[in-house]
Amino acid sequence: MDKLLSVFTERYSTIQNKIINSVVIMNPRTNNAIPAKAQWDTGATGTCISKELAGRLNLIPLGIQQIHTPSGIGTVKRYKADMVLNNELIIQNIDVIDSEIGSQGIDILIGMNIIRLGDFAISNYNGQTQFSFRIPSYEHVDYRNTESEAAVTRE
Repeated sequence: MDKLLSVFTERYSTIQNKIINSVVIMNPRTNNAIPAKAQWDTGATGTCISKELAGRLNLIPLGIQQIHTPSGIGTVKRYKADMVLNNELIIQNIDVIDSEIGSQGIDILIGMNIIRLGDFAISNYNGQTQFSFRIPSYEHVDYRNTESEAAVTRE
């Protein structure tokens, strides 16, 4: 097994419609770091950064790319950035694209290019959402092969 680099859990007091937490985004050229509000989105193939935050970080576009969204097709700028998760794990040199997500009250939309690096789980037990993430992937999460299901099955 690879060395476990990071494990964290966010707990919310109610059921959540969005999984949002704090991250730090960094310009790898200047080490300029800014705390940011990030939303995790398994439906996004890539990670997006608000145009405002890309400007504050002084990120230099590496090119443009065409994207397909539920709203249609668009052309966006592509950058490289570093991201710090859970104040401990730096994910370096990730591709991010600019977006209008700032109007949604978030700075970063974390997509599958980051989520696929580890294990991601959400539960909503007892009216409270909890989300956990670990890097690297450690094992499959299989709720059918747990002791808790055996206990439920026996009742």
